Amino acid sequence: MAWSFPIAKVKGIEIKVHMTFALVLLWAALNWGVQQQLGWAGAFYGILFVSLLFLCVTLHELGHSLVALHYGATVRDITLLPIGGVARLEGEMSRPAHEFWMTIAGPAVNVVLAIILGAITIPLLGWRAFGGFDMLMGRLSSPSWERLLLDLLVANVGLAIFNLLPAFPMDGGRVLRALLATQMGKLNATRIAMRVGQGLAVLMGVVGVLGGNLNLAIIALFILSGASQEWRMTQLNAVLKQIPASAALIDSGVVLSPTDSLARAIDVSLRTGQADFAVFDGGYLVGLLTREDVAESFQRYGPHVLIQRIMRPDFPVAQAGDSLMDLQAKMKSSGSSVISIIEDQRFLGLATLDSVRNALRMSGPAVAS
Repeated sequence: MAWSFPIAKVKGIEIKVHMTFALVLLWAALNWGVQQQLGWAGAFYGILFVSLLFLCVTLHELGHSLVALHYGATVRDITLLPIGGVARLEGEMSRPAHEFWMTIAGPAVNVVLAIILGAITIPLLGWRAFGGFDMLMGRLSSPSWERLLLDLLVANVGLAIFNLLPAFPMDGGRVLRALLATQMGKLNATRIAMRVGQGLAVLMGVVGVLGGNLNLAIIALFILSGASQEWRMTQLNAVLKQIPASAALIDSGVVLSPTDSLARAIDVSLRTGQADFAVFDGGYLVGLLTREDVAESFQRYGPHVLIQRIMRPDFPVAQAGDSLMDLQAKMKSSGSSVISIIEDQRFLGLATLDSVRNALRMSGPAVAS
């Protein structure tokens, strides 16, 4: 995500902070220092509290991510934004039960944190109460360790409860979808979870506007937008899973030899428009040459460099019976925009991101209906 910088890495998961997070710290300093009239001590308290709160949010997202890793998913990173944390997963959970446990892990982390904070805070407040009620309230109304622990305790309880609201795509909505998916399939489950989430978002928006709570209204807008986006993505994935990889095959055209020069590839491209090439040696596919490789190699080495020097010997391969979903996943994991399609060890041709889009465009409406 643009404007983000890494601060840590856990189990290979990079944790990033978006630059706009600085605005949250500034707001915290102004809120506790100026609005609550607590001065510099209040400003420092606000920054410390918000920083620790977002540490809890990070642990929440790590809860999701580590369970996702356990079930074989790939977690790209976690980014801390002013609105909270976002964990980016590649692909989706293969089974509803996996999605359930992955989703519930986030709020569970907040519950555990609340229990730990409660075990520390409640005895501490009880001990302070021996000094008199006025003393206790004085500690809680000013920047203090007691107030910090209590605020974090309340915040984690709030995070757990709020995230478990069945407002898709929040955690509670995803739990609802996972439970429904065991009975009716993911597509129908997503449709119902989306409708429930949109209904709750509208209710939250009305309450936010009428009650003058701008934050609640903004959250409602994010839920409405997120639910619609997740629904479109689920529809798209459902279509991608039904179309075989063979539908994205393109005419391989001219094939190259490792001993050919780049000039031959350029000549073929200019004459026929062919952009990507399969490279064969002795009847065996040994590499791929993409349009990006052609352009970059021409600038670096000139037209006389041999194909064997610039081809990709490690290239993604898909079976003809794989789905377009599998095709996209293999392309993304390999970083290649071109993939070889085979059937019973026999080379059928190439597929590209463009041919995948074309296959989806041609088959999507028929499949979706």
